[in-house]
Amino acid sequence: MTQCVMQAFEARRGRCRRATTLLAVALCVGIGALLAPARVVRGNGGADEWHQHAHDAQRTSYAPYLPPTPWRWKWSFQGPTSTGAVSRGKRVVPRNTQPITGGGKVFIALGRRGVWALDEATGRRIWRRRPPGGVHSTPAFDAATNSLYVLSGSGRFYRLDASTGRPSAVLRLGFARSTLPLPPALLADRVIAVWESTVWALDKTSLATLWSYDAGSPLDTPPAYSPSRNTVVVVSSDLYVHAIDNANGSLRWRSKPTPRTGGDPGGNDSSRAEAKFGWPVISEVHGLVLVKYRLDWQAMWVWSPWPSDNTAMRNNLSAQPEYQALFVVDLDDGSVPFIANVGHGGFGDGDYMPMGPQPVIRALPGGQAVAYVVMRGSPCSAGVYCDGRGDSHLGELVLDDTTVPGYQAGDVRFIRSTFLPTDEQPNLSAAGDAIFGAHWAVGIAHQITDRSPSKGTGTDPIATVDLPHVAVADNHGPFDASHEFTDYLCAEGCARQFPPGFYIYYVAAPVWDRYWSEWATWVVSGQSIYFLSTDGALVALEPASMPSPLRWDGNAPLAVNDLPPEDMAPTGVERAPCPPTGELIDPARAKVFAGCTVTVAGTVETLVNNRKAVHFSFASPHRGNFQVIVRAPHWKNFPANPDVLFPRGTRIRVRGEVGWYQGDPVIFVSSAEQITMEAQESQSHLGLAPEARRENGLPLRRHRRFTVS
Repeated sequence: MTQCVMQAFEARRGRCRRATTLLAVALCVGIGALLAPARVVRGNGGADEWHQHAHDAQRTSYAPYLPPTPWRWKWSFQGPTSTGAVSRGKRVVPRNTQPITGGGKVFIALGRRGVWALDEATGRRIWRRRPPGGVHSTPAFDAATNSLYVLSGSGRFYRLDASTGRPSAVLRLGFARSTLPLPPALLADRVIAVWESTVWALDKTSLATLWSYDAGSPLDTPPAYSPSRNTVVVVSSDLYVHAIDNANGSLRWRSKPTPRTGGDPGGNDSSRAEAKFGWPVISEVHGLVLVKYRLDWQAMWVWSPWPSDNTAMRNNLSAQPEYQALFVVDLDDGSVPFIANVGHGGFGDGDYMPMGPQPVIRALPGGQAVAYVVMRGSPCSAGVYCDGRGDSHLGELVLDDTTVPGYQAGDVRFIRSTFLPTDEQPNLSAAGDAIFGAHWAVGIAHQITDRSPSKGTGTDPIATVDLPHVAVADNHGPFDASHEFTDYLCAEGCARQFPPGFYIYYVAAPVWDRYWSEWATWVVSGQSIYFLSTDGALVALEPASMPSPLRWDGNAPLAVNDLPPEDMAPTGVERAPCPPTGELIDPARAKVFAGCTVTVAGTVETLVNNRKAVHFSFASPHRGNFQVIVRAPHWKNFPANPDVLFPRGTRIRVRGEVGWYQGDPVIFVSSAEQITMEAQESQSHLGLAPEARRENGLPLRRHRRFTVS
């Protein structure tokens, strides 16, 4: 096999045409497939490939085949330079986008830069297509027609030739523009698309309309499909779940499982929820669809921490159904047959919690299935402060009363895993008997070794072994082109340590904060394992036993010049020279001075103490605006907690270097001298009565200008 591939490689080095070489390599791979074990489908176009969002039209996020370890670094795209630094030309990737594969290529949506096709073997760009409105949704690949189906942000739906990127058909679904990710669902004879309030069933060759369904409300999720019921499922912004007959587009049923109403739940609105950035997940074996809603930030602190047993979890959610985040809905009639003991969480901070991880449907032998989730429950992980932030774990959600003896539908079972807090819950996917979690600083991976019925409690969880993790930024040891540390991985200057594996950037800086997408994901397709990081780097891993012909630097289409930190602002952000020392900067303009030490002045509009940091912002909501952050270790440098000293309505001046935090401009404050409070009309504006000021050791006399020192 290796000799065959090397002969193909030698042909490439000569004057042979690229097509001839690729054909030779394909023949080699085909021979290798015949010699491989029967359950392994090598090469491209196999059933084990990840052809569409969440792997399949049921959105299970589960691939049946796990490539064997050990793994090695294969290539990276939009990632590190040859020395591990950040590449010039990086862009933020759209929320929820996943790399998909087919025909020897990797396809990825890159927002305003359109959709790109990369060589699966090398990561080099083969073609790109940039339609009006960009591409913000994962495309879908059809092996039967060698087609790529792409939804643009302008409402156009394309069928592209997957080999060249040239359009072979296009349909205008609507005229509104949107960046909401709504990836199509590819079926055997058709493709299901969503735009605005309409679901479309389209012939996959001509894109002729087979049927359409008007939901009567904007649709917030992509479609999922149940073959056994021949039913398409979507969720609208009013939180209703719609089941549509795929034969003719008629409504089978419509139900709203949550007592909340549609709308942004913000920090503490327990009456509202959103379905945006989620998707329906179908358990075909059980005839169920799982629907996740985004709740308010404060929902994290209800039952802090969560209880240890399923009965208590179920009783809590039954008594306060507004805090149910995941619903299990019957595909036949829209009813809710049982409560899923799954709590709220996600990539959040500072009074904001986005949509959390979607469940994974894991197929089991004997026609059974379970769901993988990020659950909450006691006891917390060792060494973790046990409250609403510290009670998250990887978990198994039981979907019937028979699969796991002693457990009933809706129960959860603890899985031994790397700890990540509730406001940092990773996005999930799975392959074979492994479960993957994608976090903004690290990709975690575990292989299940024992899920027998006696396992699954907080003190005796389902047993796992660690698979290689991926750290986004780590330089705790010497750099190597293998991008691998065999001792352990670090994040945030080794404030956190993880099991060994691979690192993307050989830096200590939090690259994710500069290129924040609120998203990261793992995809396992064929013999490759892909990790898409929050900053937009796509890393490909593969079994070390694989032959490695035709290797190029996956960043070849990009310049590889290292950038100094002050030049690492997200692309498209306006830049300005650093201002004079005495100039006051408006918070709305702070981002143009990234890397500069400036003084920003404004009135505190939002204020959050989440127990690990105090967040100040001069706008409401704070997301997308300038922030001031004082982390908990630095509170001791103030005469009282910063949120006590500078309440809402206080006008302050903050001096420091403008950096980035989760995509927003920020000044991190570590000393009291960095914040100056301007004169107030009366002591009441300071938010402290004289008794409270005396208790906190603050002077009672009025200051025309008050500086904490």
